[in-house]
Amino acid sequence: MEKTKGKILIVDDDVLSVELLCETLKPLDYDILTFECPQKALKETKNIKIDIVLIDIVMPGLDGFDFAEEFLKSHKNTPVVFVSAHAAKENKIKGYNLGSYSYIEKPFDVNTTRAQVQSVLKLKKMQDKLLSEKVKLDNIFEFSSNEIILTDTDFNIISQNNKIIDKNRYNCTNFIEILKDNKQNEAIEFLLNFAASVSDKTSFRVVIDGCKYTKTNISRMYSESDLTGYLIVMDDRTEEIKIEQQRENFIETLTHDLKTPVRAEKRALELLYEGNFGELNTDQKDIIKEILNSSKYMMRMTDNILTRYKIENGGCKINKHPYSIKKTLQSCVETLNYLFENENQTVKIKTNLQDDIFNFDEREIKQALINIIANASEYGPANSTITVCIRQNNDRLELSVTDKGPGMSKEKIDAIFDPNKTLNSRFKKVGSGLGLFITKKIMEAHNGSIKIESTPGKGSKFTLVFPYEKSSIAKSIY
Repeated sequence: MEKTKGKILIVDDDVLSVELLCETLKPLDYDILTFECPQKALKETKNIKIDIVLIDIVMPGLDGFDFAEEFLKSHKNTPVVFVSAHAAKENKIKGYNLGSYSYIEKPFDVNTTRAQVQSVLKLKKMQDKLLSEKVKLDNIFEFSSNEIILTDTDFNIISQNNKIIDKNRYNCTNFIEILKDNKQNEAIEFLLNFAASVSDKTSFRVVIDGCKYTKTNISRMYSESDLTGYLIVMDDRTEEIKIEQQRENFIETLTHDLKTPVRAEKRALELLYEGNFGELNTDQKDIIKEILNSSKYMMRMTDNILTRYKIENGGCKINKHPYSIKKTLQSCVETLNYLFENENQTVKIKTNLQDDIFNFDEREIKQALINIIANASEYGPANSTITVCIRQNNDRLELSVTDKGPGMSKEKIDAIFDPNKTLNSRFKKVGSGLGLFITKKIMEAHNGSIKIESTPGKGSKFTLVFPYEKSSIAKSIY
């Protein structure tokens, strides 16, 4: 049996009127249920979905108004249309007060009646769709763990489910007022900038009650092409952030606790090696030197592990001040002197800079330089020369480190900044594989870059390129 669009109910004790209505509404492609007895109609349609009901007003036993009132108890959102020969004004008013969608007078015009019923059915379909969406929205509001807020274009709150924001504490009717109460000035500025922009959505962090950390997403809502308001969804990330803070505290504590004894060990070994506790023979000095070098390596590796963690959990934050790049470079070479001594390597520095003081983060650039110079030493052969060049190229400063190591293919160069990969296994070196990854991030934080030129069997050249930000201060900070 072919499915129809729905069901129309006609209740009228006038048989001829029922037949005429059936013929009139037949083209609409709905099932038409007819009853001459209103009591029977109530009983037999109680559990049937009805899309529209057409009712005569004057009927024996139960008039149309009483029928409609009883019928709507079990068919709450069904549109009612009264069809009657009684055109008295008070009947129409009473019908509309009961929720009638229309009032059709007998004798009725076929085309007009069909158009009226068709119009009401369209409204019913739209109503059903809206109700369905409302049910979905109500379920989302009820079962979502997120705070969901609907606002108008001025951020006045239309609706919210109070899953994160305590309605007993915040009786504000405007979202910006809630942010003000929580001293979220940065979030307010971000929100107002978003409202003035052309973006359709964005996200930012909001802290509620000083202890609820949320990722707050906001989207524009439109009706056709007109902005009608905003949808704000606050995702509670408190536990996640607490775990992250615990992890960060653990890493910082771990690296600090590692560095402290390593520093003490390094200093004790230096004193021992220098003969402060008695002269050592050649074999003893060689052993102490190896242990000392291992301690220095441990310090470098610990710094790199901590820096990688910070980069991956908040980026590389820099603090620029005027420094001398020559002095910074010399300090790096002195720090790594033990590597050069082990391999009998020479470091040659070339520069044509007249004024080497400019703005950079000395601590971060020093770590970047140590990483690429140590890399050149570790991969370079014994008795070789490592060349370091510093030159100014217009508004950029280029600092290059060239070694005479085994070099790399293009494929290896493409993978060299991956912190999870390292070339150490190929060349039998021991290392963390983090140095170049960290160096790249440090340079990017300086709005700079790192370039690599290398040919298998002919060594490698690593160049740090960053803005030459001239300092107004003549002296460097040390």
